[in-house]
Amino acid sequence: MMKKLALLLSLCCLSAALSGQSRNAFEEIRQDPNRAGTVFYMYKHDGIPAHAAAPKGFKAFYISHYGRHGARNHSSDSDYDSIMALFSAAGQRGLLTERGEEFLKRYSPTYEAVKGRGGDLTGLGREQQHKIAHNMYRNYPRVFRKNARVDAVSTIVPRCILTMSAFTEQLQHDSPRLQIDLQASGATMGYLNPFSLSNPDVQPTDEGYNNKYAYWQKSFLEMCAQQQKPELVFAPLLKDLSILEEFGGARKLERDLYAIAVNLQCNEKVENNLIEFIPYEELCRLFECYNYRFYCSKGADTLWQKGRQWAFVWRTMQEIIDKADSDISTGEYAARLRFGHDIIIMSLFVLLDIDGYNKPAGNAAEVKDVFRSYDFPMSLNVQFVFYRNCRGEVLVRMMYNERDLALPIADCGTPYYYRWEDLRAFALQRIELAKGIIASTQAPPKVKN
Repeated sequence: MMKKLALLLSLCCLSAALSGQSRNAFEEIRQDPNRAGTVFYMYKHDGIPAHAAAPKGFKAFYISHYGRHGARNHSSDSDYDSIMALFSAAGQRGLLTERGEEFLKRYSPTYEAVKGRGGDLTGLGREQQHKIAHNMYRNYPRVFRKNARVDAVSTIVPRCILTMSAFTEQLQHDSPRLQIDLQASGATMGYLNPFSLSNPDVQPTDEGYNNKYAYWQKSFLEMCAQQQKPELVFAPLLKDLSILEEFGGARKLERDLYAIAVNLQCNEKVENNLIEFIPYEELCRLFECYNYRFYCSKGADTLWQKGRQWAFVWRTMQEIIDKADSDISTGEYAARLRFGHDIIIMSLFVLLDIDGYNKPAGNAAEVKDVFRSYDFPMSLNVQFVFYRNCRGEVLVRMMYNERDLALPIADCGTPYYYRWEDLRAFALQRIELAKGIIASTQAPPKVKN
């Protein structure tokens, strides 16, 4: 019964996300504490609603996809090490409370399982990709017909390459005669990760999602200083909190512990049993800080930036359009699969002005009301599915995590289905806007904020 209730609540939240309805992030975290993990939140395979039926006479013939890598370990090995060093030292000095001893008892096997594996794709991550690929084949068997060609490209990050491998091995299993071309090369990084230095528009102070020179970094640290109450986490665990200063300071260590705890949902080899050491109210405060960072980095932030933070993603959308134009004309490829990172899809949603992700916040406290980073989970994906009739008319629908997504343009008369020429024209208009933003703004100065 409880599983059914949790599933129902998850579906209600997803429905609200897709429709741009008002939501309460803290209440959603209360319903499912794993949401406090921001982008560590796990993909929901259950309860995918029936897809809207295509207009009469239209058949799926082509798919253009961008997917985030599957579930992975927390990327910072040093965070794992710092928490182990702290609690080991506290144990040796007799500074652990009974609750602290329980924490160390639980964390020790976790540490051994993840040590040196920061950022690695997990078995759950592979499983996610197998399921998504199988669903894609099952939903669109005409696309993956015998001898159809599929182009699959990945960023050069190992977890993305392994994600591509898992996805395509499932497709090959379902349709053995598919011809799948695989590629992971620096030559494609400019559009697979347009926030990398492979993009000629990107300056060193623009790069990535957590650039130390970003305009918003100072405000992020100020928010952490105001919001965090690390004594709520550590006082029940340690007899003397002064030891925290020896290992990096209370706030830094609390952020390390939080990142580890909320990430354990991503690894099948460990128990997801550390999040309970963080009180609900503190979990919400930590979520708010990290959610703010993602929003400022790649969301619709206007508090610190004028759109430059997301505008580089125009190259990704342009490549999607160019390849679709070519494949519609020539039929060379039946599907284009791209494997990369969450921040690209975050920015793509701003570029395409999608309701629920396009609203700037009036101040830092409002960010959680307009942007929730757990909407971008592990194995996050978007699929542009193309349909054609006997007259050669082309429609397209956009899927977000295998659910229909409404776009800010007129549909063809059937909900969620759009004329390709209309979506193409709209996207090109938004691309020109993004180019203008880049041309009229400057990269942050090389001064650490």
